[in-house]
Amino acid sequence: MNEGINEIVLRNRPAKERMSFDRLKFLCYFAAGIIAEVLGFIAVYLIIFFAGTAGR
Repeated sequence: MNEGINEIVLRNRPAKERMSFDRLKFLCYFAAGIIAEVLGFIAVYLIIFFAGTAGR
């Protein structure tokens, strides 16, 4: 490949900034909330399902 083009691409790439702790904390809480909500719905569904089949 052309070395001049590679130099331009690498020079124009923005420097990576580290994620702030507050943003990381928000993303972790958000992911934990999504997982808890899904597991909660599954638990409620299973409770209703098994309660309906208990008398058989």
